[in-house]
Amino acid sequence: MNYPEDALTRAGHLLYKELPEEYRYRDVAPAAGELGDLEAYLHGFGHLLDLIRHTTEQAYADAFAEQADNGYEIQPWLIPYLAELVGAELQAPDPQARIEELNNAVGWSKSKGTLRNVDSVGDVVTGAETVVREGWRLTLVTPRMNLPPFSVPDVDAEDDLLGRTPAPLGCPDLRKLDRAVVDPQGGNPLFRLRYPVRDAEGISKGEETVFWASRARGGAPCFPGAYDDFSARTPDLRDAGDTASLGPHPRRTRIHMRPPDGFFAPGLRVVNFDKDDPNRLSFDAGALRKTYRPRDILERAGHVDAPVPDRLVVQLNYDLAIRKGNDIRFENILFVTHPNATEPARLRVLSGGKLTLHRCAAEVVSVAKPPNDEDIPFIATDSIFETIVAPAAAAELVYCTVMGALDLMRLNASDCLLHDLGDTIRCDDQSCIRYSRLTAPDGDATCFVKDAPVNTDIVPRFLHRWLREDSGDCVLRRPVFGEPGYGVLDTTTSPRIIHGAEDEGEMGAYHHRFFAASFAALEKKLTSYLPLGQEIALSYDPHLSLKPPILSDGS
Repeated sequence: MNYPEDALTRAGHLLYKELPEEYRYRDVAPAAGELGDLEAYLHGFGHLLDLIRHTTEQAYADAFAEQADNGYEIQPWLIPYLAELVGAELQAPDPQARIEELNNAVGWSKSKGTLRNVDSVGDVVTGAETVVREGWRLTLVTPRMNLPPFSVPDVDAEDDLLGRTPAPLGCPDLRKLDRAVVDPQGGNPLFRLRYPVRDAEGISKGEETVFWASRARGGAPCFPGAYDDFSARTPDLRDAGDTASLGPHPRRTRIHMRPPDGFFAPGLRVVNFDKDDPNRLSFDAGALRKTYRPRDILERAGHVDAPVPDRLVVQLNYDLAIRKGNDIRFENILFVTHPNATEPARLRVLSGGKLTLHRCAAEVVSVAKPPNDEDIPFIATDSIFETIVAPAAAAELVYCTVMGALDLMRLNASDCLLHDLGDTIRCDDQSCIRYSRLTAPDGDATCFVKDAPVNTDIVPRFLHRWLREDSGDCVLRRPVFGEPGYGVLDTTTSPRIIHGAEDEGEMGAYHHRFFAASFAALEKKLTSYLPLGQEIALSYDPHLSLKPPILSDGS
């Protein structure tokens, strides 16, 4: 018989190798690929010994916040107990970030009050790169005898044709352009940026560290209000919760955060399926019930030995049909249209088929009328879509975002971020929408907002990013489907949306990514690490998504 892989144990191999050579020589396997009776017997003991070893190593790892050398780490349910021992109050919503937050608790307590401490807290709690700027350094003050500068700066005539004439405070030198550039000799952690790196297979390979410096301190800023803007301004008296374009204030600490990539992170593995390829991704009619994860898609494409990434982008130039009798489930698959296709590729659920998506993305999903009106042929959780068209069918959505039209006969939705409901849906006992954002059409469907106080029709605000156009230009705009940052809420979105889910998290597909919960946790965490009276202003800075340029000779 062929033994499963989990039946062959580490301890069993060690016991078998310790036997005298004579015993191993006589232990003949009955057939090729099988184990001898003695070796199989020892693997039975090895299974118990491996369990004991696993329990012992896990018990050791549970005593420390750091990951052990053997790869074991503390179990999430033990983190609050260990945090209580060291007096740490954990705020990070992400379980992995909570482990790192606990690991840094003692160091943060010793360095409390420093900029490096605040920057480290921001990086850990949000899970993204942050840059801290002190408001008092960027605020204009009236020159006085007891405040610097105490003397006129010494300027060489070669650098300033006007001689020793310093620019007035708050007046940038328009002859110079100031922005962040790569500093090859940098080492200050306050001027460090880290960027995630993936290899050609889409596997995460850690982070790339880049140190930056100001190109021309005192010059005109290339990007006013960005993290690399050092120019001084008059105090901004507006409230930090009302706008993202806040200016400096002596009692305000500004935290610039890198915008999240969302589902479509740069460097993800891409697999192409062509409609003319006989091995294309397709399903025949008939009884078929299967779950497809990135490993299954790679094997279907012929990449059997390829490393398996956490997410996979599948490019299609045809409609993927879920036919009668099919019960297909996709997990961590991002369906996009091939660049050479003339029309968007759709996921089509034909009559009698069923499609389930978990943490997936699809531009267009169309669902045909099922044989039985009570059936729900389309179910999605933690997923994002551009359009869902099912005027004669039902759907069930939980923690989903639909950026465009949503045309359904019946809808069961919870904690979703929906754009426009079609006029085919009616208020009746067959549909249920709760803790969601939606725009209901005129007519009966308005009851989903008027008669449901847990729902809202407030317009959400999505973040903008610097994105590369086909022409090669870099433009600041809202991402479209398939681009990094698609569907990610901005920090200025109404609390009814970013805290409107049933568990007070954000509505929509990024609920499990804790984007909104992270910057709320950071604001609460920093209240105990900043001086009394300091206001915290958090905002996404699109310039942090781009690497600083390398300053060439003569620039």
